Amino acid sequence: MRYLKKILFLVISIFIFSQVSAHGPSRQKVSESISINADPEVVWKIVSNFKKFNWNSNIKDTLASNNNIGSERLIKFKSGEKIKQKLEKIDENKMFVGWRIIETDNKILPVNSYAAKIFVKKKEDGSSNVNYKAGFYRGFMGNDPPSELNDENSKKKVQQFIIDSLKGLKEIAEKD
Repeated sequence: MRYLKKILFLVISIFIFSQVSAHGPSRQKVSESISINADPEVVWKIVSNFKKFNWNSNIKDTLASNNNIGSERLIKFKSGEKIKQKLEKIDENKMFVGWRIIETDNKILPVNSYAAKIFVKKKEDGSSNVNYKAGFYRGFMGNDPPSELNDENSKKKVQQFIIDSLKGLKEIAEKD
């Protein structure tokens, strides 16, 4: 009987360990904000134009047919990589827009199931606050990802992309 208890304990332990170690990636989140010395309507006009994403200096060109929900845009980077996004939400009254990456080059954004939203809010002084939020999984969905596709690197690349985008947005909006 004692031998049977040890075997049962071993089997249960192996089962529990296999469930814990087979977990896979956790959803990552990045949220960055920036204050822009421009009227929120000016900022919103730039952000809501899905056909034109010229506010990240690393982007060479953007191709999109329209600004309707469901439309897709192809973003071409100066380094040659491409990302395809799909517009999912746009709310003129609340000044927020949301999209999802449907194809990515892992060199530029090593992610899976990436969804992003940008919110434009009016501050008390009439200027704007812009919040850019993204949720995603790392570039490699299995266990033991290579370093370029792990959580840390994926999050780092997304964060840098968002920071670069917000800095460019600020520069363009404050010129108008």
